[in-house]
Amino acid sequence: MKSALVLIFVLCTSCGWHFSDSYKTSSNRTLSIPYAQGDGDGLMTAEIIAQIEKEGSFSYVQDGGHYLLEVVLLDSQSDTLGYRWDPNKLANGKRKVIPNETRRRLLAKVSVLESLSNKVVLGPAYIVGEAEFDHQYYNLNHNINNFSLGQLTDIDTTYDVVDIPLHRDLARKIALYLENHLHDVK
Repeated sequence: MKSALVLIFVLCTSCGWHFSDSYKTSSNRTLSIPYAQGDGDGLMTAEIIAQIEKEGSFSYVQDGGHYLLEVVLLDSQSDTLGYRWDPNKLANGKRKVIPNETRRRLLAKVSVLESLSNKVVLGPAYIVGEAEFDHQYYNLNHNINNFSLGQLTDIDTTYDVVDIPLHRDLARKIALYLENHLHDVK
């Protein structure tokens, strides 16, 4: 009986197996990422996962990660950057200026929580993603080419299309935030 226990001990330790609290080992950083609050279609969350995996500071797991990334989308704003003369003159013959270039911003609150204790170990941090784009002011009633030399057809179409680079920019900044503050996560 004693020799069987010694044999099991030798086999287990020779393979590198040992008793430890793997939750506290720094080499095994797994991160679960639930849907970002305010992300109606899940595209923002998918982009965050892609950028976290690309950055490599954490290993993404769907459930049961050592850490939990909590993202809350707080605010979306648009600012007009550029204008041009409207080709249609007013009834009195005067010309007016119309917008043709816009910047969209998306603000997120980001925190990292320890899964077992639900204790915040990093954050909250407020991170802004941005995307700039050109557009037409009027809705065009044709779909010949929605993108012509970088000019998007109308403002309504543009808002749908610009979500992709906007989400990508915000997700990249979240991944960089985690990478730069990795030492703060115990």
